[in-house]
Amino acid sequence: MVENLFEQNVLWAVLAAVFWGFAARGARLLALRGTARSIRRRARLGLVLLGICLLVLALRVALALALAGAAGWRAADDFVLFAAVPPVLAAVAVAALAVPAYWRLARTTRETDTEETALRRAAAQARLVVPVRACFVTVLAGALFTLHPPAPPYAGVFVLQTAVLAVIAGGLLLLQQSRRTAMAAPDWRLPGRARRLLRSTAAVTCVAVLSVGGCTLMAQQSRVPGRMDESHHLHTYDAGGGPAAGQVPVRDLTTLTGPRTGEPDRRFTLTATERTRRLASGEKVAALAFNDRLPGPELRVRRGELVEVVLVNRNVPDGVTLHWHGVDVPNAEDGVAGVTQDAVRPGGRHVYRFRPDRAGTFWYHSHQQSSTAVARGLFGALIVEEPDARPPGLDRTVVAHAWAVDGVKGQAGPPRGAGGGALSGRNGQLGGPLRTAFGDDTRAQREKVPVGTPVRLRLVNADNCPRTYSLAGTAFKVVAIDGNDVLGPTDVRDRRLRVAGGGRYDVTFRQPAGPVQLTVVGDANAVGASGGFEGCGEDGAYGEGRTETASLLLDPTGAAEPPPAVTGPLFDPLHYGARAGTPFGPGTAYDRDFHLVLGNSFGFFDGSPMVLWTVNNAVYPDIPALLVREGDRVRTTFVNRSLDDHPMHLHGHRMLVLSRDGERATGSPWWTDTLNVAPGERYEVAFTAGNPGLWMDHCHNLDHARDGMVLHLAYDGVRTPYEAGRSTGNLPE
Repeated sequence: MVENLFEQNVLWAVLAAVFWGFAARGARLLALRGTARSIRRRARLGLVLLGICLLVLALRVALALALAGAAGWRAADDFVLFAAVPPVLAAVAVAALAVPAYWRLARTTRETDTEETALRRAAAQARLVVPVRACFVTVLAGALFTLHPPAPPYAGVFVLQTAVLAVIAGGLLLLQQSRRTAMAAPDWRLPGRARRLLRSTAAVTCVAVLSVGGCTLMAQQSRVPGRMDESHHLHTYDAGGGPAAGQVPVRDLTTLTGPRTGEPDRRFTLTATERTRRLASGEKVAALAFNDRLPGPELRVRRGELVEVVLVNRNVPDGVTLHWHGVDVPNAEDGVAGVTQDAVRPGGRHVYRFRPDRAGTFWYHSHQQSSTAVARGLFGALIVEEPDARPPGLDRTVVAHAWAVDGVKGQAGPPRGAGGGALSGRNGQLGGPLRTAFGDDTRAQREKVPVGTPVRLRLVNADNCPRTYSLAGTAFKVVAIDGNDVLGPTDVRDRRLRVAGGGRYDVTFRQPAGPVQLTVVGDANAVGASGGFEGCGEDGAYGEGRTETASLLLDPTGAAEPPPAVTGPLFDPLHYGARAGTPFGPGTAYDRDFHLVLGNSFGFFDGSPMVLWTVNNAVYPDIPALLVREGDRVRTTFVNRSLDDHPMHLHGHRMLVLSRDGERATGSPWWTDTLNVAPGERYEVAFTAGNPGLWMDHCHNLDHARDGMVLHLAYDGVRTPYEAGRSTGNLPE
């Protein structure tokens, strides 16, 4: 509903501006009609048009209020303040002044020369013309603010808008009085066609010059600085109290490391390379890979072990890092270029050391130009097991990823801010159709599993959009979400699983006598590079051309036919599993309370025009940080009024889902690090600020992040010595 209301607000804002534009033009030209009969006829038509305009404006205002009612005041306050309040005030003036003046003109019946002069003077009176033209200006301003709303706080912008509109209205009043005085002169004549054409040409030229100049200025102002200290984000949102920056001693982020000494329990080396490779299913991929594998090697460690990973960059020209997605590592080990380290250049290396404190399914990936690096293969699974774990049966990690196959080298995706099409925009990778694979195999895979074998499937979605899975042929339990155990899981039947981009689900079952098939459903495995903008589909698909894709068949015989895919509703974690105590409840007093509206607007990013993905109407680097102190209890509300899914990923922390669309969570505590917020959804989450640092908080649709949907969680006093930007070579997204 919220998604539809947002679309309707945009549509009717534009339509209202168009209707009022016609009404304003008609009011300005009414006194210049050739005869009294023409003036009366146009007055009647103008009266009808004003009625339509007022109805359209009423609908526009009602939609803004409906959005506020459906998604909360903070999701629509900009639409109401800038696109509803000023037009309503102007419309009141139209109804009180212009409509009665039109009505009197329309009812006039005499046609003498004297009456024609009187009619013309009446049609030129300020009370008829100025309110209509002023209302058009306010409605046009409202439409522009709807398409490109300002970032909060709004008070200053609202006062400025009101003052500018008042000045414009005063100018229109003076202009119309001057025109009426000129028309009263004895020698005044109707302007000829050539004169009217000259005026129109001059007006169009002036509007074009102003538009081009304004767009050029906006494009220049949108350019991301070539060198930025990420600590500059410490202008912060007003979160209703809490600390102001500078209240604690300054700490250097580089001191927030894992253990620097001691023999590691597990040591790995990951070597990043660039070259064309073939998937196991035969397709050619222009790949970036760790240890010459797609995906990178699965790393298995145990909770509490000291893990050391040496990253080596053999020949990836843009650099590489390692981010441990979902693992609450110390900040300096987080692997974000320009925030927690410099990108590792060709021939360089970097050592990561940390102790994972929670068992679960995680993954790692590069966070240097991640929209391209992850798409091309710089990622892999990270499995953390309990110290005494001896998993019986089959424990299988299933990493789903869409590869751009048979690409042509050199057709890389667009740089930051360039937008993109179905392929280059989504993945930032080489041209060619997408093929979804489990691992590096796009074919239907089979595995012989004896009856009664305990099976654990660890589903990892290594793509931007949510994926929808069918697990057919058995009941199953969802035992973990994003590496967090689900308490008291019960059997799930005839339900599809939707996993956020970057998210993970663990499911378990015992192999029945018949076959069990895991399938990605609703995916687009045949979308080419020329498809234009493609968002995430309702079923977790990419754009159009949806079909069933990657699959894994588990079968005791090795020869059975696969069962039909599940077509039931989506599994809902909100009420699944057994309730348990959590650190947060209805009576919790939060130290910080943030509201993040995920939206769309039209504008420029890094000099390029595009549909923007915004947080509170702003894009990186202009989104203020969320400032906290260590130990704070933090609540965040996400509202998605945009046209696409946003898997919101907070580094270094896990969030507890409190509610969705006002409905409280009643099942097992739903802890997550990557929460998919679908269009129209509203989530409340909470977390404890217990891991000091400067942390990215971004949409894990990495194309959205590349185009500016990035902010930071900043602990007061923590500073970074690293810089981001093109001049530094550090481009985390």
